[in-house]
Amino acid sequence: MNKFFMGIAYCLLMAPGFANAQVSKMFGAADIIVPYRLQITNAKTTIILFPCAIKSVDRGSATVLAEKVKEADNVLKLKASQAGLPESNLSVITADGQLFSFIVDDVDDLPYQAIDLRKQGTIANGPVQFNADSLNDVQIQHIANGLQNHDGFLHCSVRADKIKVKLEGIYMNGGVMFYQFRVRNRSNLDYALNFSRFYVRDSKKIKRMAIQEYEIDPLYMPGNIIIKGQTQRVLVFAFKQFTIADDKKLAIEFYERNGDRNPALSIDGKELLKAKSL
Repeated sequence: MNKFFMGIAYCLLMAPGFANAQVSKMFGAADIIVPYRLQITNAKTTIILFPCAIKSVDRGSATVLAEKVKEADNVLKLKASQAGLPESNLSVITADGQLFSFIVDDVDDLPYQAIDLRKQGTIANGPVQFNADSLNDVQIQHIANGLQNHDGFLHCSVRADKIKVKLEGIYMNGGVMFYQFRVRNRSNLDYALNFSRFYVRDSKKIKRMAIQEYEIDPLYMPGNIIIKGQTQRVLVFAFKQFTIADDKKLAIEFYERNGDRNPALSIDGKELLKAKSL
């Protein structure tokens, strides 16, 4: 009897109408990202200003010429390779997880030369999910801003030329490490940070052997850092998660713009392991 019913169920599953109903489904209106209608030409360049840094650009055809601007990571330049091109498409993913879709038409008379998508409104939660073990740029900056008023728990510090740099905390979130520094300027001269350097080096130099070191590039760092005389400021840097061996140190150096006040801080691996989860 069981074999009889199993045979009937198998026949139903294999029936054309039933099988199609199981494997196909129509998209609902809410599932579809409606594309923008974009016009380009080979005689002029179209510039699009996105609300966030561009992560990925995909062209439906190589005849659509697209170039990111090096000096501005949220600007895209577009042009047709020649006149009379067929309709194509363009997809752009930005650092905040938004996906922008475009239908691209080649026209003779371009009605505009620049588009500002920042004025179109933004999506609260972007449809694009980056690697599960990491955060996107907007999330990283949001967390870094939140750590400005966060109470620290570490006490690694260095003083040089009335500039004190103190590592107050290391925090973890989504595969990203956040380093919270407090920089105090005890002089009457403003302290402008030109650049910072983070690198891992050997703790000790073995005789007749060069010191081995490698730099670690931040995912995020604050910009335009000027600490007025007799004031202090919290600086937060973000990195991909990393650890260091017992025989190595994390060296941190701050370099003054047009000056020689360059405090350097050295941290061992045990301090990194004290990182707290956010």
